[in-house]
Amino acid sequence: MNYEMTRHALLSHLWLHEPDVDTIARATAELGLPSAEPTELASAYADVFLLNVYPYGTAFTDPTAELNGPDAQWMAARYEAHGYRPPELNSVGAPDHLGLCLGFLASIGQDGILPYILNWAPVCCLAVEREPSAHPFYRALAARTRETLLTSSDDTAHEAQDTLPDSQFLMRNSPLAIQQPEDAVSLRDIVRFFLAPVRCGLFLSRSRLGQMAKALGMRLPFGSRFEVAEMLFASAGEAERVERVLFELGSEVDVWAAEYRRWAGTYPAWRPFAERWLARAADATGTLSEMRQMAATIPT
Repeated sequence: MNYEMTRHALLSHLWLHEPDVDTIARATAELGLPSAEPTELASAYADVFLLNVYPYGTAFTDPTAELNGPDAQWMAARYEAHGYRPPELNSVGAPDHLGLCLGFLASIGQDGILPYILNWAPVCCLAVEREPSAHPFYRALAARTRETLLTSSDDTAHEAQDTLPDSQFLMRNSPLAIQQPEDAVSLRDIVRFFLAPVRCGLFLSRSRLGQMAKALGMRLPFGSRFEVAEMLFASAGEAERVERVLFELGSEVDVWAAEYRRWAGTYPAWRPFAERWLARAADATGTLSEMRQMAATIPT
């Protein structure tokens, strides 16, 4: 196994498992990650990967942001074709878990899946890097994974984009942009848009939504990501703080778009992917602008 595959194997293990003392030592020595206590990382692993940032491809590439969509089955078919059957395949929520994808790269090599991974995995990593509740160890893991993948985005990687599932090329518009004059856009439509990265260009975790609410002096009840996001908008409306929520969301969109532009400049081969994510972020900016205009017409 060459150096790159060895690194992918270690990264894969860290995304899939809570590390023990020996694994933490390897991660520190080989990847430059900060040291930490295993007991400390056990709860931190659950907090970031089970409760806040879901490390699955379809969470970022499916318009519903649900797991086990068509792209996940596309990955499963790749695994089966190569006899890639790690034990973790039976314990994770879907076959497009980032840890499994990295393990495939370590075991098999690219085989046309690198473009698929490059399309969403750096975005997933950024979500972990920006996760307010994430332990420094996992923020560093996400940054190292992102750098490793983006460095791999050479000409061969994006010339093979014809191997991507068809859904990877679809653009989803803002719910406001596609509405007919007689249609009414519901709060649920808006929430679904902002919770689907492939539509809005960013990932909003429960912790991030809670942080926004806290900044506005509001408290949100514990619930699913959808319930927390819905309550954020509903509470903002009741408290007449819609404009401030829109400002917070707009600032967050700007941060993600700036990162996409930075990556495209540093890793030119990633530019085709950056263009898609920047277009989605632009949809989000446009949606927020239209929401401001709508809010301004509501009598106080």
